[in-house]
This record gives sequence, C-alpha cells and structure tokens, in this order.
Amino acid sequence: MEATAYYPGSVGEIVQGNMRGLDVLASCPINLYTKVRVFEDSCAYRQHGNYKTNKFMINILKAWGYEEFGKILKINVNSHIPIGKGFASSTADLCALYNALLKLFNRKFSERELVKECLRIEPTDSIIFEKMTLFDYKRGTFKKTIGNYMEFYVVIFEGRNKINTIEFNKKTLPAHGDISDLIPILIEGVRERNLEKLAFCSTESIIRNQHRLKYDFLDKVLYIMKDIGGIGILGAHSGNCLGIILDDLEKLKYYRNHSNRRELNEYSTYLVKAIKNIDRTLLPLF
Repeated sequence: MEATAYYPGSVGEIVQGNMRGLDVLASCPINLYTKVRVFEDSCAYRQHGNYKTNKFMINILKAWGYEEFGKILKINVNSHIPIGKGFASSTADLCALYNALLKLFNRKFSERELVKECLRIEPTDSIIFEKMTLFDYKRGTFKKTIGNYMEFYVVIFEGRNKINTIEFNKKTLPAHGDISDLIPILIEGVRERNLEKLAFCSTESIIRNQHRLKYDFLDKVLYIMKDIGGIGILGAHSGNCLGIILDDLEKLKYYRNHSNRRELNEYSTYLVKAIKNIDRTLLPLF
C-alpha cells in the first residue's frame, strides 16, 4: 500500500483580522510545494512524519473505520515550504496527506471533512479551499468564497526565527485589527482581477496588526517597495516573513540593487509566484 500527493503553501495572508467581531483570514497558494507519501511499514519502532500529520492520519482512519491501519501506515514528508515562517507549511502537509489517504482508500474528496479534521489539529489556512475564501480559521464557523485565485509575484524577505503556530495561537494576544472596511475592496479586487486593490488590502492588513506581531523591518520593506515600484506588501500574521507584491517582473531588476544592502543581510530573499489554481492531482517536479 502506497500513495503520494502534493500541495502548495501560501505566503502569509492577503488579509487577517477582525470582521464584525469574527477573526478571519484569506490567503493565496504559491509555487512552493510539499510532497507527502503514505506507505506500509509494519516496523513499530520506525518513526515517520511529525506530530500533526500523525495525529491527522489517526483521526481520519478512525473516522473512516480503518483504525487498524494506523499500526502499519507511515508518513514521509518532503517539503520545499519554509517551516514556522508563515507559509502554511502545516496546512499544506495536512492537505497533501488527506489527498494521499483518499487515493490509498479510494474515497471521494469532502471539503467539509478536510476542514473539520484540519481544525482538530490547529487553526488552519484558507488554501484548503479551491478558490480564494474568507474563512474563520479557528473554528470554521464562517466561510465566504471570494473568487478565483490570482497570479502575481512576491519578493520574499524571510526572517531567521521560527514561530510555532500552535503555541502562538494559545497565547493571550491583543485583539486583531479591524479589517471590516477592507473586505468589500478585496472582493472587488478579486472579482475584477485588480491586483492593486488586493495589494492595498494586504498592505493595510499587515500594518493594522503590528500590535500583535511586530515586524522591525516593516519600514525597510515599505521603503524598498516604493523605490522599486511594487504595488503593496503582504506578510505572515503568525510567522516571520514579509513580501513585496509585483505587477511586473521587470521591476525585479530594481530590487536587485538592494540585495547587497547591509541591513538586509539577516533575511533570506527570493521570488515566489502566487498561483491561480490548486490542482489536487498536480505532480510538480521536485
């Protein structure tokens, strides 16, 4: 018995905050993937996977009535998604694992089941949905489909420190900033395919939530964004990365003029692409 599946991560959140009393977020998938293989291995002493994936698999197998397979099925995760930085690496691992288990047991995809089981592990990212979705990421009580994902490029600034999202979400933190006024603009932007409106919302969202997770290098990134002609920034609201949204790859050459600046040496910088489709049968080249 063996099955393999892939799933993309995200880069931070387009928006995250409080909308009329409810904490919500919306994200976009990017071209960084995790590969999860589920396979049979009867040796009880060999450990595979991690706490989240193992717990997820045990829960799913129990729900399907296949609990006995938990003793012989193991998980191998091969991810190109940064961990603990705000790229939804855990959500991607769980989605890939779910799809692999569907293949293994010849079962049909259930969005409701996936949402339920992901939330049993931890607050989850909205890339679990096939379209951009505004989502109550803690309890799953609210979901609004906004429209198709949009394609654009992001210059990433990734910090060195990692954040454990389970522990972060257990902390007593200040309330999220209010983003109620941003939601209509985001919906318009996605439905009009207007990247400037989306970038405005993502920039405002990260700025309004600095009191929860402060980025000391935010001003530097905003300066570079303006200098190279970027149209906005986005970032992880529970992670350690910021990014500059580009509407034209030609602007990337202007960014390279900043790459040797001393104040940026502590950050990993690279380019990612937000993708417009999540294909659950996708087999990217690793």
